[in-house]
Amino acid sequence: MAQKGYQVLARKWRPQRFEDVVGQEHITRTLKNAISSGRIHHAFLFIGSRGIGKTTSARILAKALNCLATEAPTAEPCGLCSNCTSIAAGNNMDVIEIDGASNNSVDDVRELRDNIRMVPTNARYKVYIIDEVHQLSIAAFNALLKTLEEPPPHAVFVLATTESHKIPATIISRCQRYDFRRVAIPQIMELLQSILEKEGRTASPEALHAIARAAEGGVRDAESILDELITYCGDAIAYKDVFDVLGLVDWSVMHDLVDAMQRQDIIRQLQIVEDVVSAGKDLTQFVQELLRYFRNLLVCKAAHDASLLHLPEEELAGLRQRADQFALTHLIRLVEQFAELIGAFDSQLAQRIALESLLIRISKVSVDISLDAILEKLVQLGAGGLTLGAAPMAPAASAAPAAATPRVAPPPAAKRPAKADPKQAGPIAIAAEPVPAQSPRIALTEDNMRPVWDDLVTDLGRDKMNHGIWFHHARPIALTEESLTLEVARANEQAWTYVCKPENRAEMEAWFQQHVSNSIALNFVRTEGAPAAESPAATAAAPATLGQRHYGTVSPEAAARAMQDPGVQTVLDVFKGTIAEVIGGASAESDE
Repeated sequence: MAQKGYQVLARKWRPQRFEDVVGQEHITRTLKNAISSGRIHHAFLFIGSRGIGKTTSARILAKALNCLATEAPTAEPCGLCSNCTSIAAGNNMDVIEIDGASNNSVDDVRELRDNIRMVPTNARYKVYIIDEVHQLSIAAFNALLKTLEEPPPHAVFVLATTESHKIPATIISRCQRYDFRRVAIPQIMELLQSILEKEGRTASPEALHAIARAAEGGVRDAESILDELITYCGDAIAYKDVFDVLGLVDWSVMHDLVDAMQRQDIIRQLQIVEDVVSAGKDLTQFVQELLRYFRNLLVCKAAHDASLLHLPEEELAGLRQRADQFALTHLIRLVEQFAELIGAFDSQLAQRIALESLLIRISKVSVDISLDAILEKLVQLGAGGLTLGAAPMAPAASAAPAAATPRVAPPPAAKRPAKADPKQAGPIAIAAEPVPAQSPRIALTEDNMRPVWDDLVTDLGRDKMNHGIWFHHARPIALTEESLTLEVARANEQAWTYVCKPENRAEMEAWFQQHVSNSIALNFVRTEGAPAAESPAATAAAPATLGQRHYGTVSPEAAARAMQDPGVQTVLDVFKGTIAEVIGGASAESDE
């Protein structure tokens, strides 16, 4: 007599009641209420990914409709009567399971329509479970339509699919739709722990979490992995065993690779990829694990709570150490870059070349110029938290480059603060100028009022580009003990509107009073035609100085035309930019 064969865990511990279905409470509750109230629909559509309980729920529904322990359908089938046991075994004559992939022709559906009119043999309902129903042909769907809409009173259809978008809308409209969810990791862990206890085995929490994570929400996949691990390990399953059985790359390799990226050791990075390939690992799976590793680094960096990762303590310590070496925006960018490598290649060679190219690019590009990085540094500058120094992932300073020829002569040292040496500042994308020491306040007189005004407008223009542009159009014409009067040409409507705005005028006046000893106010007037004549020195010096110190080689008139574009004003204010060139009569410019 032949011995009974081994039964896999997924079949051995298959749920037999609605309460046993994991992670689908929203569906089992609805089905139980429908059965208890007698509101039993003639067609159900179960939608969801593989291995999450669609066919299992269909069988339990069939048992609930046909259980012989009660005189009517029940939400709690006994599981012991002949109908319950035969349905569970898959050999009940009134519960017909059809594989839509292999029975997808119109002839198969016509045969089903002929048989459906026969009354059940030993049950109340004939239940037709059509798995992978989306693989039926269009002709088969059309043949099924009328029967599905008005089946005999003793017939119930359960259609199961993983790809609902392939099912015609006419079919969906004739069914009650139930969307099955992927099962959460804690629920899968609880189920696996229950199975292990029944099997007399043990597993560490980290190992159970690794199995549940690898299953990606699929209960059947998790049970299959557990089945394989029991065969491999015996009575106790450790965290490392999951890596060995699933062919995953050990996290020590990930640590080594990240350390090599930090050192910009390209040879070591390429050697690690070579070792992974030589060990027979699948590169797509390796990139997925690498993506998951950097995601864990991101969680450590952003959430400051590594307990969310459910990893062994030694792994968490390594993650915390390496997360501190990255900027948050850099980690986000790395996650995005590795995510782009997944599923984009149809060969191991292409996958390998793309991975190696990405690693080399990460190591060779010394400055992260993404918008996120720039914005993060701007925020840090505004909060006073960004200092000049070497940033993570920055290469050592190489030989000093040849000094570039300046485009314009620098202003006098007393009025222009010295800039930080970029060779000592590291690869920071945006560096802040050091704040100059407070200069002595100037006594304003009729002889110096124009050059002093030009200098103060220029200095304020470094932080407020718009102020530097428009207040330059105001020229001092008279000085009294109470006020300095400045004129703006009536033809220059835009400049007049700008300088008369209360907030702009208040900022300029506050800046003016910080640097002159006279306690006076600013008074703006409009004049016909061009501004009053200036002294030869002011006429020669002011525009040239303003151009050199603020606009590079662009004339103030050209810069003013460019500033008429609100977008240009915003960019220059936010990034403290300089107009390097104005192309044509409009405001097409680049900022540096």
